Amino acid sequence: MSEALSKPDVQVPVTYRKITADRYISHEYMLKEREKIWSRTWLVAGPAQDVKESGDFFVFDLDPESIIVSRSESGELHAFFNVCQHRGARLISTDLGCMEKWTCPYHGWAFNNDGSLSNVPDEDRFSRGVPRDLLSLKPLRVESWGGMIWVCMDQKAPSLKEFLGPVVQMIEPFRPEDMTLVEDQTCRLECNYKAVFDNFCELYHVEHIHPQHELIFDCPTSTAEFFENGHTRVLIDGFTVNSRLPIPEEVPPTQWAQLETLGMNREDYKGRVLDVRRDVQLKKRETGPALGYNYDLLSDDQLSDIVQYNIFPNSILVLQPEEFWILRSRPRGDDPNQCYWDKFALRMLPDAELQKNSSVTFPALQNRANVSFNLDQTSDGSMRPEHDEFDQEAIIAGEKTMTITLDQDIHLIRDVQRGMKSRGFEEAWLNDDEARVQHYHNYIDRYMEN
Repeated sequence: MSEALSKPDVQVPVTYRKITADRYISHEYMLKEREKIWSRTWLVAGPAQDVKESGDFFVFDLDPESIIVSRSESGELHAFFNVCQHRGARLISTDLGCMEKWTCPYHGWAFNNDGSLSNVPDEDRFSRGVPRDLLSLKPLRVESWGGMIWVCMDQKAPSLKEFLGPVVQMIEPFRPEDMTLVEDQTCRLECNYKAVFDNFCELYHVEHIHPQHELIFDCPTSTAEFFENGHTRVLIDGFTVNSRLPIPEEVPPTQWAQLETLGMNREDYKGRVLDVRRDVQLKKRETGPALGYNYDLLSDDQLSDIVQYNIFPNSILVLQPEEFWILRSRPRGDDPNQCYWDKFALRMLPDAELQKNSSVTFPALQNRANVSFNLDQTSDGSMRPEHDEFDQEAIIAGEKTMTITLDQDIHLIRDVQRGMKSRGFEEAWLNDDEARVQHYHNYIDRYMEN
């Protein structure tokens, strides 16, 4: 295992500062965040595959801003504020597409997909003239990395790689840029964007609202790490059980599908459930090519475990060898008590050439897409999934799902936001296991105070 992928001895942050309710419920605080945080940091705008070809574009909304990300006819990547330079109308109202030019629906001003002003109706009637350089779309900084497009409004901010720091080297062995989008969801939550982000900064709540995790992961032995610029990482052993609880005699049903996919017999592990994790690592290493997966860049631990990165200020990256989740919270309108909760799920599709050249064969190959923990996505990646947007009530009613774990969080988070408004709540009182929450808010304070 390389040094960058090991579990270093990282000290818990020692600077404890008050986390009071105003940062979740105050409209004034929300407006200040627009200037101090959103306009100064690198943000995940969307999947890189949506601007793979010339002419492709998508729109990233971050109220009150709307941002166009495009691939121009020359193949260059661009990002622009989604606003016509004539009278300020929104230029594009669709989520994504492919066009050579964009025409404002208000007065017909047209812009090329490199942002340059192309056509102005009745141009001769502008007595001041129409200086095209001045009136082209206003650009943002944009970069493609890790299967995602990132944008930044601040021309003076550090580069994306400087902002992410060691996270870049840690994620690259998973090859997220080779994965394919299989799910695109947005849930409208009745909570501040930080409330749901906080939820993914700690595992203290897992044993209380995610009972299914007891038979998949060992959260009590997880390792938390803290980085500059407000980012954190947590490493969780998978294909195991909660070490605080009695060890079951037999492999739990939650692990059966994955074991069968790997050609493993769960009956072989009666009385030795804790051996499954190591054997899964060995089996994946042995059968990876036959399954269509190249695991050469990954450590043994990464073949069985789950790793989560919380990227300041609002994105969560959950990685497994075969699957990658991008979870993102963002403000909704002018109400600090509302946010959007986005989920992009990407999957590493099996490589037919690897399978063809593999000397290993076994009957379970027909299930080869189900090697990871999260089996809810059924897309085979042949078509881009449609964007599905819904209210949290659709989750609570069982009409929609973002997987059982996210659904459980959504059930609870509205009551957290409600509690923040109470006269009886003054500040969060964190324990050591919630240090990632403190680390995150310490960096919020840094931005808000500078």
